[in-house]
Amino acid sequence: MVALLVACSQETPDERAANMLKEARYALHHHLYDEARDTIFSLRRNCPTAIEARKQAILLLDSIEMNAAADSLRLVTGEEWKRLNVKKQFFERKLQEDLKKKD
Repeated sequence: MVALLVACSQETPDERAANMLKEARYALHHHLYDEARDTIFSLRRNCPTAIEARKQAILLLDSIEMNAAADSLRLVTGEEWKRLNVKKQFFERKLQEDLKKKD
C-alpha cells in the first residue's frame, strides 16, 4: 500500500490528468455520466497545469452531456423530450465546433 501511495505521489500533473481522462472515458463508455462528469471536474480542479488534457476534457465533457441527453430521450415524452432533444442538439453542434477549432 505504501508503494502505491509513493507511486501516485510521483505522478506528474500531466500523467494524473491523462489517467483521469481514461477514467472519464471508461465511465462514459459504461453510461456512468455523473461519474464521468465528476472526474472531468476533478481534473480541472486538481490538474490546472495539464493544458493538453484540459483541452481534451472540454471535448469529452461535451460528449458526456450529449450522450446523457440522448440516453434520457428514450425515457421521456412531451415537453421533457423536447427540452432534452434541444440539449442533445446543442452539444452535438458545440462538439462539432470545438473539433473544428482543434484542427
